[in-house]
Amino acid sequence: MYLDENTTVLIIEDSLTVRQGLRTMLSMAGITRSDAVSSAAEGRARLKGRRFDVVLCDYNLGDGMDGQELLEALRKTGTLPLSTIWIMITGERKYERVVAAAEMAPDDYILKPFNSNLLLTRMNSAHRRKTFLAPAHELLEKGNRSAAINTLQQLAAAAPGPMNRIDANRLCAELLVSEGRQGEALHIYQALLESKVIPWAKMGVARIQADQGMQGESCELLREIIQDAPLYTDAYDLLAQNLIDEGQYAQAVDVLEKAVNISPRNFHRLKSCGTAALRSGDPEKGAQYLQRAVEIGRNNNFFGPEVLVDLLQAYSETGNTQYIDRLQADINASLAERPEAQFTLLTCKALTALAQQRAEEALAQLKLAANDLLKSFVNFESAQRFLGAVVRLPETLLEPELLTSWARTITMRFAYSRHELATLLEIARKHAQCSELIEHAYAELQEQSNRAVELTTEGRAAEAGRMLHEMAMRLYNERTGMNACAILLRVREQMRKKNQPTGEYDQMLREMLDWLPRDNERVQGLLSRLHEQDGAEARSG
Repeated sequence: MYLDENTTVLIIEDSLTVRQGLRTMLSMAGITRSDAVSSAAEGRARLKGRRFDVVLCDYNLGDGMDGQELLEALRKTGTLPLSTIWIMITGERKYERVVAAAEMAPDDYILKPFNSNLLLTRMNSAHRRKTFLAPAHELLEKGNRSAAINTLQQLAAAAPGPMNRIDANRLCAELLVSEGRQGEALHIYQALLESKVIPWAKMGVARIQADQGMQGESCELLREIIQDAPLYTDAYDLLAQNLIDEGQYAQAVDVLEKAVNISPRNFHRLKSCGTAALRSGDPEKGAQYLQRAVEIGRNNNFFGPEVLVDLLQAYSETGNTQYIDRLQADINASLAERPEAQFTLLTCKALTALAQQRAEEALAQLKLAANDLLKSFVNFESAQRFLGAVVRLPETLLEPELLTSWARTITMRFAYSRHELATLLEIARKHAQCSELIEHAYAELQEQSNRAVELTTEGRAAEAGRMLHEMAMRLYNERTGMNACAILLRVREQMRKKNQPTGEYDQMLREMLDWLPRDNERVQGLLSRLHEQDGAEARSG
């Protein structure tokens, strides 16, 4: 038995009596290094600062996140080590249906009531499954994802039982998707589905379809998942995101409201529902959901200023000035020293002035904020709020030159595809001139991108790479920057094979990779290719 006096356990349970009972059970087995917290927020904070071998988490944690939502949040952010065993404790038999569908399932779960023998048996069983995957976990912790994928493929082929095989295939498919190898991941998911209907495997297929721009097929599959597993809230979330990608904000709100009814205290889902309602032109509904998100999330460490800014925008659009000044003070405090603080605060002041019928003051604040539109810290969401304020200005007040400049800058920087175009047009739907400017700028952007494709097809990849590099550095358009990097890496590789100098292309790559988002999977893939090229040259030299 692996459990001993060195095993560390974190108990996340809102009942003091149950916490004490669990610690007693553990101590009877010789496990004395246990810690206990009473909420999801405390558990998240504790796991950020310390590594535990086992987490025993109650499903119903009272206020805030439930245990399943906490697990998903920790795994999505990478806070929870792969080697940590997570066991969910619940008194609800319906949780069996939740965990059967969950994309991110615990290592095991226990239904109340239970005794110490059952608890220890489940902990040991989960440990054996973790041990089977340990070689891959160790490689992942060292950052060697390619080797981890190869190891998981070998483990799946040699698995002693079906559960081990599924565990290896599941993690392998997730890694393949993150590495941009969707075709290989799709093969794994489809093979699993041939033998058994597994909701999370279907979900994997739906995610790949969405990533490949097949929103229609993804939506159809997600509706099947929801019909078969109506408690699978991740499926609702992805379906809503697909609808948003197609500019169908009102339909996305309908889907998210159903998920909120299933999981009414999920901060991120409430925020998404409120923001989607706001973008759909229903600020009153948006304010309702955003208010609930603020009430639930305010005291948790995952709470940020974005939800407050969206709530302020909703208040502004509904003319609710009662709490707007206090909310603006809260935003100011929550932004602290963030680089985007000034742009966000100026946009918020403009929204506040619009709510208070002070259009000239709003314009003055937007003029100041516009100086930062091309700064790297301004993201698409921030630009949407800025544009939302612009289109509410009286047309007699806003100079045509300013409107042209702002609409063009935002579109050419952020309109990577028709999804972003649809979002911007939805915001500008009541402003015909702004809508026309957005469509014209997008057409120009597409024309330039198509020209780069033509050059590459004609064998003039270096010229295409220079062209896209110039566009990327001028517009800070991430999609253009990534495409430029991909082309320049190919050019660089070909030149190195011919022993030709690549200094010009090295400089262009460095310039773009300095501001492209490092947490983006495609950017990570570009960096990996760059390192592989450098490594190959070092070995050959």
